[in-house]
Amino acid sequence: MTLDASELARQLAARRKPKQVICPVCGTQAVGLGRRKYCSERCAKLAWWRRHRAGPSETSADEAALQAWDDDGGAGGAER
Repeated sequence: MTLDASELARQLAARRKPKQVICPVCGTQAVGLGRRKYCSERCAKLAWWRRHRAGPSETSADEAALQAWDDDGGAGGAER
């Protein structure tokens, strides 16, 4: 007995078991398959932005470096 690819895919999909997840962003319960962690694409994107945005220490260090550069006229601490 041979199965074509689409029939095999249908059988594998039928074996997947749904699981309950609680969204770490908004706390909503959702039913998911596989690696689902968030209730919606919106929450997944929000979580990504929270993980990847620059922290306040990084931006303040950049601002301090720019201010120092402006103060010495871009010489970088070199004597004129």
